[in-house]
Amino acid sequence: MKVEMSVLLFLVLSTSIVNGLCPSNCSCNTYVSRSSVICDSGSLKDIPDLPRDTYFLFINNNQISEIPVNTFVDCEQLHQIVLNSNEISAIEPFTFMNLRNLQYLNLSGNNISHIEEHAFGNFMSLSTLYLTSNPLNCNCSIYPFWSWLIERTTIGTSAKCSNGTFVISLRPVELEKCNPNSCQCFNGGTCRTRNDGLVDCDCIGHWTGEFCQESQCISYDCGIGDCYIEPVNGTAQCMCGNRYVKYCTGKLCYV
Repeated sequence: MKVEMSVLLFLVLSTSIVNGLCPSNCSCNTYVSRSSVICDSGSLKDIPDLPRDTYFLFINNNQISEIPVNTFVDCEQLHQIVLNSNEISAIEPFTFMNLRNLQYLNLSGNNISHIEEHAFGNFMSLSTLYLTSNPLNCNCSIYPFWSWLIERTTIGTSAKCSNGTFVISLRPVELEKCNPNSCQCFNGGTCRTRNDGLVDCDCIGHWTGEFCQESQCISYDCGIGDCYIEPVNGTAQCMCGNRYVKYCTGKLCYV
């Protein structure tokens, strides 16, 4: 009997060494070879190091403000992550990677306003993504997440913008203006990203308009005079005879 108990103790200790110990301020249990780590309401400010065989993870009602990159990269068996009711404000690139078995992700009740590009990997099994009660900013910063989401119709999500609009219901026509790859400028114009995230054309010379296809002289009224583009600053002016004026009417020139 003593020999059997020693062998059992050795196996338990060996498993702990391989998969990692239960984090402090958390409780861990295993049922049918599925390991659960429960760290609810523990005043945690950081996500602890997790055993590699973690299957269910619960870290609710804590004070976690960020999820470091690759936090879960070694926990390939994770099927469920619950991180609701914390203080997370953003999801950084490569936060959730190498989680092919993850089926359920709950990030509701945080303070998430931005989800960066590549924040979520190519989940193979994810079916539910909870993001309720987060003030998501749905200007151009939402474009990477929106693009990722609409390509994965099998993922059920309740993600809403801060104004109450569902992310999946945002208009593609409007969001495409945030996509640098959709920008096309003519007549020497170049694409630029504005401070608000929108992409537009920076026109040169006398060209103007959304795609730099319009000349200032097209919309500049000179009466019976001729429109002339000033070569230094590219502005339109009226020429009446040999004089530059604001408008030409009949035979008279008005400065």
